[in-house]
Amino acid sequence: MNFVKTTIHFQNSSSSLTLHVPEFIFRAPRWCAVFAVIGLLMLAFQLIFTTIHDSLLEHGLSDRLELNEQLSQIEGTMEYLSGTSADFFRDEQRLHAKFGLPLEDESSRELGSGGLTDPDSLLLRGSSPVYERTSLAREEAERLQNKIENNGASFSTLTEYINQKQSHLRYIPSIAPTNGHYASAFGPRLHPVTGEVGKMHQGIDISNDRWTPIFAAADGVVDVAQLSTTFGNYVTINHGNNIKTRYGHMQMSTVKPGQFVRRYQLIGYMGNTGRSVGPHLHYEVWVGSGPVNPLTYILPNDHSVE
Repeated sequence: MNFVKTTIHFQNSSSSLTLHVPEFIFRAPRWCAVFAVIGLLMLAFQLIFTTIHDSLLEHGLSDRLELNEQLSQIEGTMEYLSGTSADFFRDEQRLHAKFGLPLEDESSRELGSGGLTDPDSLLLRGSSPVYERTSLAREEAERLQNKIENNGASFSTLTEYINQKQSHLRYIPSIAPTNGHYASAFGPRLHPVTGEVGKMHQGIDISNDRWTPIFAAADGVVDVAQLSTTFGNYVTINHGNNIKTRYGHMQMSTVKPGQFVRRYQLIGYMGNTGRSVGPHLHYEVWVGSGPVNPLTYILPNDHSVE
């Protein structure tokens, strides 16, 4: 059987389709030739359509796999954020409990989002797993955003309270003002110089070498920095809230009246001035109009109230 080579060129394209058509078709009646040509054209269009369809299907499947991977990453991120926000809430609860503040209700953080969903969206969500996952991810993201914003506002309030509390605590004596060993306690005692029995000792004595540094026990303003026949070189610091501290028998002071000092700031050096039998610091804490035991205002292990 002989064949005739026929080439079909597509308009506005460099592509072409070459067909080998049996020769008898061209010798057949005209209507047979017409039907044969139409059949060949339909076959060509079918091949082209199948090729394009397969290409689009492959591209769609690739996009869907990529979208599925991105959704999985987003869902993992939101799961992590949800767990992290829960940890933040527990930390916040502990801080509220530590400072005696009312505890927040966790259910108040689980706010809804978006309102009612229209029927068309519900139908689409039911027929498209990808759209369903996307919608759920968006709702979870909105819920987490509301929760984090509420946590942020609560933490801001808590931070402000803690800052105010810390500002107040900086003015409360809480450290030993110098290093050494306790030579005399607070309360009645036998006076080491005069020998007087039952003499009230209004502070504590901390002994060490001359020139041992002495520090302010808390923030405050220097009331007195002068020489006395009894206390020698001494300093009085007013911490506000009716609290004062006094440091006596210093070799010398490094501050002056009216000066603001911070906790741990150097205010002088240990000495043996005034009515004293050896180098030491006489340290007093006054609350209101009377002295109190300074040991109650010294935290263990040299910790401070901050």
